[in-house]
Amino acid sequence: MKNITDYLEKEQVDLVLEAAHQCSQRDYLMLRVLWRTGVRVNELLNIRPSDIEAHNSVVNITKAKGGKQRRVHLDAETIKMLSEYIWTQKLPADRPIFALKQRQVRNIVKRYGSMIGKDVHPHTFRHSYAIHCVRNGWDIRRLQQVLGHSSLNVTAIYLQFNDQDIKELYDRTPF
Repeated sequence: MKNITDYLEKEQVDLVLEAAHQCSQRDYLMLRVLWRTGVRVNELLNIRPSDIEAHNSVVNITKAKGGKQRRVHLDAETIKMLSEYIWTQKLPADRPIFALKQRQVRNIVKRYGSMIGKDVHPHTFRHSYAIHCVRNGWDIRRLQQVLGHSSLNVTAIYLQFNDQDIKELYDRTPF
């Protein structure tokens, strides 16, 4: 099993988001969606206003890896921010919300990561999301579904825990 080292702790993600929030609404929303959904960058760039089901707090990922489709949940506050952004930008329902190239997103993510002294890539947010979910009790099958992995073995890499995770679990275990 490969070792995942390319992830941020929640506090580091919060710092990256804060840096983006002070600079650009678009960048902040992109990073927030990456963090709160675990979608791949190409999936993010294909999300259209018509893919958002605000009443269900769901985003339909229609162009996932391997031509698959899936639904991911997104908190109501982020949905509201996205809806306001779509409205103020007058974005058509059938056009991507973030009309950028993958390289542009990569550069944006790297810029905000460097502000906190980290080498961050868009996929870093996916890894961070997955590890955060596992640490907060998600079972691996549900995480597999949300991430859109075809194999449970691919998702299992997120079952790695650092020493602090193990210590916290040990301390909570009644002996």
